[in-house]
Amino acid sequence: MNLRSLQHVIVAAKSLAEGKRIIVFGSASLLASYPELGSPSGPLATTYDADILCEPFDELTSVMLHEALGDNRTYHRIHGYHADVLRDSILQTLPSGWRERLVPVPDCEEAFAISSNDLAALKLLVGRPKDIDLLIILRENAIVKAEAVEKLIHQLDIPIEAMPRLLSNFRMVFSS
Repeated sequence: MNLRSLQHVIVAAKSLAEGKRIIVFGSASLLASYPELGSPSGPLATTYDADILCEPFDELTSVMLHEALGDNRTYHRIHGYHADVLRDSILQTLPSGWRERLVPVPDCEEAFAISSNDLAALKLLVGRPKDIDLLIILRENAIVKAEAVEKLIHQLDIPIEAMPRLLSNFRMVFSS
């Protein structure tokens, strides 16, 4: 996915969800600050979805957006990318203060992306191999910083049992 594709998904979502604010999560959120990551040789070149949340959240709008812009829907088949429409429960997993760190999506009114460090904290929590690989690339390119991410992971409202795995993922990314 590149910035232009992300903007296209946002415009389509906003046309259906009038008056709603769009927040972009997931890897595509990086495009708001680092559009070069979506270049043909960039790490987001093989990302074909944008994780979005409409605020204020309502289930009916969410279902409508999924039907119109979701995976394997007509929009996806035509454009080659799609929206993964999130539920507001995602907000419970974010580090405190995340709203103050939102990044405006260029040329998209009332559309914002989570910051790269907030994304890193979430990806460390999830810890899939593809997440760890992306975070290593982001670290190598000075897009995420160990000190900032470490501060944020301690602000996550997660069960204590999840912390050892998260810290192990942190060391995997920032100690290599």
